[in-house]
Amino acid sequence: MRFAYQAVDASGALQRGHEEAACETGAVAQLLARGLTPLALQPASEAAAGGSAGRPGWRRRTGSRRIERVLLVRELASLLAAGVTLEESLRTLIEARQGLPLAEALTAVLGRVLAGERLSAALQPAAGQASLALPGYVVALVAAGESTGDLAGALGRGAEQLEFDEQIRAETAEALLYPAILVAAGAGAVLFVFSFVVPRFASLLVGRKVELPWLSGVVLGIGQAVNRHGALIAALLAGAVVLAALAWRAAGPARVRAALAHLPLLGGWIRLQETTRWTGMLALMLQSRVPILAALDLTAGAVTLADVAARLRRTLRDIGRGEPLSRSLAAHALLAANELSMVRVGERTGQLGAMMGHVAGYALERNRRLRKRLVSLIEPIAILTLGGIIALIIVGVVLALTSLSDVKF
Repeated sequence: MRFAYQAVDASGALQRGHEEAACETGAVAQLLARGLTPLALQPASEAAAGGSAGRPGWRRRTGSRRIERVLLVRELASLLAAGVTLEESLRTLIEARQGLPLAEALTAVLGRVLAGERLSAALQPAAGQASLALPGYVVALVAAGESTGDLAGALGRGAEQLEFDEQIRAETAEALLYPAILVAAGAGAVLFVFSFVVPRFASLLVGRKVELPWLSGVVLGIGQAVNRHGALIAALLAGAVVLAALAWRAAGPARVRAALAHLPLLGGWIRLQETTRWTGMLALMLQSRVPILAALDLTAGAVTLADVAARLRRTLRDIGRGEPLSRSLAAHALLAANELSMVRVGERTGQLGAMMGHVAGYALERNRRLRKRLVSLIEPIAILTLGGIIALIIVGVVLALTSLSDVKF
């Protein structure tokens, strides 16, 4: 696929052109590998229809504000690493996003920076102003980068964690997409059979005295009920979908994940995902010289499972009393034995951030293996379940047809 782009090079000069890539994310990765920081990106066909890349109205199309924030942090890090001043970098980002929701928030950040505030303070939400809605750990990394003089590196590490979160979210959606389609297609097939096929066989028995097997009676009874009350059933299903959507919005993804974490198959995977996220987040902040108490507090506030957050806060209190991190993590069952050994090595050598990074990498690999195993289990279970239901329907219909030989007039 061909993408039109607008980017800046290492010297801060504006570059425009086209890039061949399989998807938008791939195009961004290729541009970054060439030393270009993308400011605007969209399919070339849309760029030609809506104007060239040099026109002010041309802008990046994106389906998710989360992805837009990831690219924003990455672009700001690249601009600062190229030697562009903070003010000029923010103005460049605003210009590239004219007419988009993030432009207003970036303008507010620029105004606060020009008023004398540090970038870390300007990124925090303020009453009556639009906000970039960046996670707290990104702001903490920026503050650490300001204190060490490595603001570009801190922003780059923040972008890495944001990209990692997006990667976990995308892998989760990808893993569950095929089973969801399979279940939906199977449920639709079963509903079609009950709505149209079974009632036609039931009509053959109308007015005849047939002693049906119990399975045939159940199958034909359900089919006739579905055929007779199809509109009501469709309305109930639509209402159930609407209620589920409202419940999702009211409860939020965090509560849904917490409920799924107690299920036999999904629970272990979700908890391992959480371990991967908080260990990676803690590693990045420690490597950026964020104090361990502040890093743990931000990590506990960013996790989605309440019990994991509670155990991390207990670990925070233990460290405040002088207890080693490895001992507290072991006491609260937050890491496995082999992972704890790496934490102990980091404490002894003074490389705790680097060792926590190894723990996060190991947890990520385990998470991917478990995801593959989970998908390999869900698919056959769904196929066998739906196949079993359809098989029971067919057996019930066949038994009803064979009962026609016993018709009593």
